[in-house]
Amino acid sequence: MATEGEPRPAGDSVRIRLFDADRTDRALSFDEALAMTPSERQLLWIDIQGPFGSDQGDRIRDSFELDAATLSALAQVAGPSGDGWSPEIGLHGRYVHVRVVAAPDPRRRGGVWLGIVGGPNLVITGHAEPLELLDAIDERIAADTTTGELDAADFIASVLDAVVISYRAAVDAIEDEVDVIDAKALGREEFGDLFRQLIDVRRRVGRLRRLLASHRELFAVLARGEFIHAARAADAAGLQAVAGRFEAALQGVEDARELVLGSFEILMTRTGQRTNDVMRLLTVATVLALPATIVAGFLGMNVQTPLPDKEPLSFWFVVVAILLVEGVILVVARLRRWI
Repeated sequence: MATEGEPRPAGDSVRIRLFDADRTDRALSFDEALAMTPSERQLLWIDIQGPFGSDQGDRIRDSFELDAATLSALAQVAGPSGDGWSPEIGLHGRYVHVRVVAAPDPRRRGGVWLGIVGGPNLVITGHAEPLELLDAIDERIAADTTTGELDAADFIASVLDAVVISYRAAVDAIEDEVDVIDAKALGREEFGDLFRQLIDVRRRVGRLRRLLASHRELFAVLARGEFIHAARAADAAGLQAVAGRFEAALQGVEDARELVLGSFEILMTRTGQRTNDVMRLLTVATVLALPATIVAGFLGMNVQTPLPDKEPLSFWFVVVAILLVEGVILVVARLRRWI
């Protein structure tokens, strides 16, 4: 990272690190980075956050012999907006260019566009917003003296692997939220708000799936021979492993969608169960009303009844008889677990 008080010549912030297999890794200023040519046992990483001016772009282009298309793609990614962009992978002479979405957040937006340019012993990354995954990579390998022995393709594979991990983290967050909804559905009687939450989760799963599906071709190209050759990868296993992990992340989204559908079934089952409980109570209440209705009907007939109609005790005899019958009904219903 640039030192305190040092002017930041490119973007809102710039992180430049030289990984050296023969000595301690060190941070460089922008001018120092442009003036040097990394050796075979060194790897120069320039990370640019935010837009950088045309004069800085010209200096980067001239120092590292980038073509106009590569520099333009990198400048766009570091710009303020990624609306209308799509994942991209390209081969530009000695350099390869990759543009992906990192750290997706389907709750409020797609994610942060990340541009990567790799060439002989050089990797340049550009993004408009902070990316914790790049900070984690910097912290993890800052003191690793063997990093200088890595080629640009290996470092690109590490960055893309971190991107894929961010995809998996987004899937895990959705699965955790679905688990919470399931737990609430199994322990509550009202489900209106849970249905709304699950509908929102379903929408986010759909957005995340569309986002990852748009990257499928890009990650498939990583494992192909032409890209591996163009990237001058000493070991193709790293890029191929990243492509495999991406497919696993995409399958994780599919699994999350099935999990959401399963949660809908749980809610529908609990709703049906609650409806059955209500209908059972209404049925028992209806049965309890039958004795009183039948007795009142008999006593209201225009015929002579066994009970004297002028005797007050007849009323209480009828009430007690009705209550006894209803008590028997309640005991039977309780024993059979109808209530």
